[in-house]
Amino acid sequence: MLRTLIQPTGKVCLRRLIQLIVLSALCVGCQSHDRFDPFDPFDPFKMAPQVSIGRSPRLAAASSRTVSAVATPLPTYDGNDIWMRLGHEFNLVDSENINERIVRQREWLLEHPGFLREASQRARPYLHFITERLTELQMPLELALLPMIESAYNPKATSSRNAAGIWQFMPATGRDFNLRQTASYDGRRDLLASSKAAMDYLTRLRRQFGDDWLLAMAAYNAGEGTVARAIETNRQYGLPTDYWHLNLPRETQDYVPRLLALSQLVRDPQQYGVHLSPVANTPYLAVVALGRSIDLAQLSAHAGIDKDILLNLNPAFLLKITQDGPARLLVPRSEARQVAASLSAMERDVLASSDVKLEIDAFLRTP
Repeated sequence: MLRTLIQPTGKVCLRRLIQLIVLSALCVGCQSHDRFDPFDPFDPFKMAPQVSIGRSPRLAAASSRTVSAVATPLPTYDGNDIWMRLGHEFNLVDSENINERIVRQREWLLEHPGFLREASQRARPYLHFITERLTELQMPLELALLPMIESAYNPKATSSRNAAGIWQFMPATGRDFNLRQTASYDGRRDLLASSKAAMDYLTRLRRQFGDDWLLAMAAYNAGEGTVARAIETNRQYGLPTDYWHLNLPRETQDYVPRLLALSQLVRDPQQYGVHLSPVANTPYLAVVALGRSIDLAQLSAHAGIDKDILLNLNPAFLLKITQDGPARLLVPRSEARQVAASLSAMERDVLASSDVKLEIDAFLRTP
């Protein structure tokens, strides 16, 4: 590549190449970190092989070159397992346009089966809700895998840079999308609120970057300013401005290929010998309204529901008391009626206690 640029026009093209490299390096050096911060304990990027791309058309082309693959028919979807439902709906990449970067990430995932096993297990309570919401919004169902890449679907995930929840919102970005954060409630850990915020953010990014979902995902990871600057640098030097040709941070170079590689494994797990914890294609969650602040430990004991399940479904209540947040709880659908009945009984007890207190106060004030 260097010889090709030098020979026809001499120092001019050499100077142009040097300028491109310097500008690209500066772009990476001043990148925004308002979004990127993968969850540390399951950080795939720390162990994955890295590749530096985007510094020349030839290098970018090599890293985005398609790899021949044999297309195999998908297993027949019987309507039961939501992983199979997702696989049949994936369309961002197929076996005809798998490139070397996707293959590299697929190999990493296959070499770390524990990541897939644990992340797919943790996704079970949330996956149907997220899939249904994406379907309603006509967004790619591959985005249901984004929390696997971000947090391994751990609702209590907190990164070293204080990103939180399954969608790993940084504090400032969370506030931008109305995720309230107080000493007792953190909306970034609220499944309903954070999922809405993440989908709103991704939709905005897709519009900002010309309806390109790959660029939207890259911006979700690295920050929209980082992606915009990388596009502008390529545009100035006549280089392609699609995701595969941009000089992005190393983590972001792996981020989108990792999600696309994961989509391939979910699409046909049998072909790759992958085990995903089965998830029923039926609603798991129900929302129960609250009339007042409730201690979650007391509710679990009163309703006979497993305390860990209740806390894991409602990790936004940091003190395990439902204050400062929305007046609702997430519970397993199968236990919603008994939880609602317990809440009603507990609220009646509180009202009765309040009446007694008022009567005592009145008695003490009597001359």
